[in-house]
Amino acid sequence: MQLRTIEGAIEAIGDKVIVDHLESRTHERVDTKLFACWVWCWDVAHIPTKRTIWKHARGAGRVDEMVGYSPPSRVVAPPPELLQYDLLLHLDRVED
Repeated sequence: MQLRTIEGAIEAIGDKVIVDHLESRTHERVDTKLFACWVWCWDVAHIPTKRTIWKHARGAGRVDEMVGYSPPSRVVAPPPELLQYDLLLHLDRVED
């Protein structure tokens, strides 16, 4: 999961807060298991401490080849599997 963008941070934290910017140390990391950002919110309780995100695997739902309509006897492929990401969110500092 890509958390090096503000859109990724919004997806991880939720839409109850406004993501202001990502810390520079987030851009310097090789992996994105940890990231740091600044957010605005009315109440600290709006920031979740635990969140689960479900994503399709990369390339899921794409058709590789489709020349014509499928014959009626063709078996429909099962839906793509979802990947589960369990996130733990930590509030480091509160400024008023």
